Amino acid sequence: MPLAEGFFAHAVVLVEGRGDEGVITGCADRSGINLGAEGISVIEVHGKDNLMISDALFSALGVPCYVVFDGDADMEERKRESVRHLIPQQRQEKEQEFERQARNNRTKNANLLQYLGATPTPRPTDDSTGRYTVFEDTLETYLAQHWPAWDERRQDLVRSGEGLGGKNAATYLETTGTVATEPPFLLHALMENIRSLAGRW
Repeated sequence: MPLAEGFFAHAVVLVEGRGDEGVITGCADRSGINLGAEGISVIEVHGKDNLMISDALFSALGVPCYVVFDGDADMEERKRESVRHLIPQQRQEKEQEFERQARNNRTKNANLLQYLGATPTPRPTDDSTGRYTVFEDTLETYLAQHWPAWDERRQDLVRSGEGLGGKNAATYLETTGTVATEPPFLLHALMENIRSLAGRW
């Protein structure tokens, strides 16, 4: 959703990527909640770096904001795993870069949490408050651990040709809306906190 649409919203949910948007909208749909009708816009800002500035922009305009982001706790280890096959010198160079990226990410986490009025923790755990929801690693990791039926359903959609692989918003939306089991607690909490924010407008 374009950033401009948030200017006319009662409340805005800022997310890093389109996958988050699909899951949040899908959770609302399966609960019979029409976010648009409640004046809530879910807006993808293309990465963690843009969350703070987008929040500041909407807040300056008097639009309440809710922030959803990944702590990326296991990012460095995933990247290290991807270069295990390289020769030692190449692998070492890559690993040093991954370590630098992980340090930067921890700084971003702490800065974002401080901006949001929370304890500036570099390695946040799964949490949902009235101002933000954070996943310790990523949304996908959380879903794999706490809602395994979700990924099974997503894979079924991809195999049948009804969905696309990767972080596809439409596939995430369809998966979330049609998986047989109920969303885990953190997603319920996220939805309640978003609706409460809009209700205070």
